[in-house]
Amino acid sequence: MNGQQHRMLLVEDDQDTRNLLRRILTLCGWEVVEACSIAEGMARLDPPPDCLLLDLQLPDGDGEEILRKVRADGLPTRVVVNTGIGDPARLGEVAGLHPDSLLRKPLDSQGLKSISALEDRA
Repeated sequence: MNGQQHRMLLVEDDQDTRNLLRRILTLCGWEVVEACSIAEGMARLDPPPDCLLLDLQLPDGDGEEILRKVRADGLPTRVVVNTGIGDPARLGEVAGLHPDSLLRKPLDSQGLKSISALEDRA
């Protein structure tokens, strides 16, 4: 890191997954802010985080709603979608929203490397 801590918004409804990702991201130098729903994620977009790690299946709807808001509002937030969804049509729609990265669960070392690369650009 370049001396300043970057802010990551982690939107994930599974508590075990969220806890694990928070620990890993914190060890990588991120300041992690958590949300477990669309409503919480939307509320934590102000101030805009440097990066958003986004699950698509949330208890109050589809996570891409947050990605749409980030893009519509022109927020300077890089977005990484991390999903277990395998539906090609839905993944195609998500790709059309231009996330910076679209990763499949479970997150592996390559996925973590792509998130770390975003930190360098933040």
